[in-house]
Amino acid sequence: MSKKFSGKIAVVTGGSTGMGLATAKRFVEEGMDHVFITGRRKDTLDAAVAQIGKNVTAVQGDVASLSDLDRLYDAVKKHHRPIDIIFANAGLAKLAPFGTVDEGSLTFTSTQT
Repeated sequence: MSKKFSGKIAVVTGGSTGMGLATAKRFVEEGMDHVFITGRRKDTLDAAVAQIGKNVTAVQGDVASLSDLDRLYDAVKKHHRPIDIIFANAGLAKLAPFGTVDEGSLTFTSTQT
């Protein structure tokens, strides 16, 4: 595998499962110096860190919370390096028939689990 991300720092929101976890793993495989992943559940984040194996820091939090984003920023800042890549992957889904979706359907209430 190439090392095209050598020397880079990334932040992957929603990086504890699914597409976010797969992306964080691939970044490390491709030579990323360090990847910061976020997620709301500590147990899932711990499992993701174990799967990725190296060059990863998990920061528990909800990206909809400004104080949690501040904690993420503080963790990244400790590396004294700029962020090269942000993979904004965190999100929630509400399922509804296509014709019934309106602006109000797009509003979510964030709950920490």
